[in-house]
Amino acid sequence: MDIKKQTSVIVQAFHYDLTDGNATPKSDVKPGLRKIDVSEDQEHSEENGSFYDVAVFYDVIPAPGEFEVSGEIHQIVQLVGYHGDGSDISNADWQLLSRPLVEYIETLTYEVTQVTLDQPINLNFKANFDH
Repeated sequence: MDIKKQTSVIVQAFHYDLTDGNATPKSDVKPGLRKIDVSEDQEHSEENGSFYDVAVFYDVIPAPGEFEVSGEIHQIVQLVGYHGDGSDISNADWQLLSRPLVEYIETLTYEVTQVTLDQPINLNFKANFDH
């Protein structure tokens, strides 16, 4: 799948909270896709493919449960040669679409934990592609 990025990654929400240290670890990372109507937009044309808002919604408590990060992150892309609603996108293509967003979450978490815990935490998770 040929992906043409239209915007940089947009962090809609990023929440970092310390827990009581006994929180149950979880990795709830879900990608989403919403088709964008550009019919009124003079700058963009769907002739070569439709435009989509790719999103990742996340709520993660890494072991041993010291903190939680949650929020949502987006990027607008054009999927060249594709005009569908997203329901037929393969898991491999979902990974291509969402991986840059997941990497932002990992980077934000690394940087915040470097400051708050005096030790950066590397998250290495994958989004749930069962859409």
